[in-house]
Amino acid sequence: AQLIEDQQAQNLGDVLVNDPSVRNTYSRGAGRDEFNIRGFTLFNYDVSFNGLYGISPRNASALIGVERVEVLRGPNALLNGMAPAGSVGGAINLVPKRAGAEPLNRVTLSYIDDGQFGAQFDIARRFGEQKEWGLRANALKRSGDTPVDHSREQLDAFALGVDYQGERLRLEADLSYQNRLTHARSGLLFPPESGTPIGPAPDAKTNFLPEWTYWKARELSAMARAEVDLAPGVTAFGAIGAMQYDFRSLQTSWLMQDSAGNIAGRPTRLNEEVDTRTAEAGLRGEFHTGALHHAAVVSVSTLNSEQGTRRQNGSFIFSNLYAPAGIAEPSIIAAPGIPKVSETRLRSVAIADTISSSDRRIQLTLGARHQQVETSAFDSASGSRSAHYDKSAVTPVAALVVKASDTLSLYGNYIEGLSQGPTAPSGAANAGQVFPPAKAKQIELGAKYDFGRFASTLSVFQIERPSSFLDPVSLRFRTDGEQRNRGVELITQGEAAAGIRLLAGAAYTQGKLVRTEGGLNDGRSAPATPRFQLNLAGEWDTAFVPGLTFTARALRTSDQQVDVANTQQIPGWTRYDIGARYRFVSGNVPITIRAAIENVAGKNYWQSAAREGLTIGAPRTLLVSLSADF
Repeated sequence: AQLIEDQQAQNLGDVLVNDPSVRNTYSRGAGRDEFNIRGFTLFNYDVSFNGLYGISPRNASALIGVERVEVLRGPNALLNGMAPAGSVGGAINLVPKRAGAEPLNRVTLSYIDDGQFGAQFDIARRFGEQKEWGLRANALKRSGDTPVDHSREQLDAFALGVDYQGERLRLEADLSYQNRLTHARSGLLFPPESGTPIGPAPDAKTNFLPEWTYWKARELSAMARAEVDLAPGVTAFGAIGAMQYDFRSLQTSWLMQDSAGNIAGRPTRLNEEVDTRTAEAGLRGEFHTGALHHAAVVSVSTLNSEQGTRRQNGSFIFSNLYAPAGIAEPSIIAAPGIPKVSETRLRSVAIADTISSSDRRIQLTLGARHQQVETSAFDSASGSRSAHYDKSAVTPVAALVVKASDTLSLYGNYIEGLSQGPTAPSGAANAGQVFPPAKAKQIELGAKYDFGRFASTLSVFQIERPSSFLDPVSLRFRTDGEQRNRGVELITQGEAAAGIRLLAGAAYTQGKLVRTEGGLNDGRSAPATPRFQLNLAGEWDTAFVPGLTFTARALRTSDQQVDVANTQQIPGWTRYDIGARYRFVSGNVPITIRAAIENVAGKNYWQSAAREGLTIGAPRTLLVSLSADF
């Protein structure tokens, strides 16, 4: 929470930029979050909230009710079940704020150029004889222009967290609301046909998106979680959650036609509604067999989601990246109502046991999850079911931790991730064949050295993710394609010396296409997988002015391939950020003033080639805030 406040994070991506294994697909202020972890995309709607999928914001998380962000790198189907959209590169969990022992009344005023103002209120109390009841409420209102030409955003958000801490019973409940309207900021830019060079990134302040484009997302979610100690060492747990998502937009995706920056687009009015219900329940227990200690868990989970979509396309429009044309707003009227187009049901049961030696220096975790995936597609005109998918898979895990000393731990694991299997398309010799869920497999080895005030982790990994294609010889649709990512990560954090804190790391990832259609692209680099990613961030508490802290951060991402044939690439980029904060007390009121400049050099760069589209980094951005605890 302190890092979120000190870095003036607006969305989830503003926090995850600190992890060298993670890169954001979209830049700050884009109105949507999406991530690349270990070379694979993780969608924002695959982010969990307090352990449950399906109830975190689908486009961007405001973070006002979030205490911390947990990041797990690599596949994780056993731990969390299959993600709703099948992301396999990692898992992200948002942990909600809870009331602390002391009352809190915090007001934060913020400003982001080019004229965006915000106000946030954070109030917390505990009640009861033993202070067993807690209440934490956060509210945010922000609106105004962004540093990108004719782009602006409005956000109203509210988060309420309630908890009860009894002797044997623990309860939590959360209510979250977001209403976000983003103008002229969200959209992918698709590259030209393979072999056509990608031109330089345009001026980051010059917006190629027309000012009449917009995204409007209204989201309301609620969840409750309970734990009860049934007996010494035995705990039952359960959680239930629901979310309603309402989305309205007039947007344009663009296609680059040449390296001179000419682009073509098709405006689309897209309206969506998503209704999600999710739950989990299980038992945790601890027991001994001889000298071995067991921490076992069995759980079941379910997620049901219905999606409605109404889409209406307009006529093609044309512009240029480097000299955007003034395009009049098209008249696109969507038919009334939003028909149901898909339904997803995810059900699973999991069991795991962590077996430890008597001194807890050796820990072996074994487990497995049986996952069922059932989806249906519906014809938007008739409402009848047009396609159905119902398959299941078992994903195992094995993990070993050896505590070699009080400061050094060694570990290794094998774990799998799941994505919905494809269906052979029409025209294939096996048209209509439904394939089981696709398994991504990870092997990882690592070491963690914890000095107490400073810690470093080194890990090596290999992830194999299957892919599908139409065999040009047999004309059969096959699922034995593969992308293989191998990498090394070094992350270090903590207080290097009195008043000096570091958060740094490096990630090397070799993404290879190893089994491709006809072997044509075997051995080529996987698109959107930078070979090197480097982070270096530091804070210095000055001695000459008590309460004054200077901050700095450097981010480096190497070049990325755009197409599977490796005929197109975007160059690497380096971004520098600087900042300062000053904490003091005025009367009896603690006050913190923060200021930061991101992309201080004003560099124009292509940020990402993920999801077969290109995105542009944010321009130089000034952020200022003032917090007061009354």
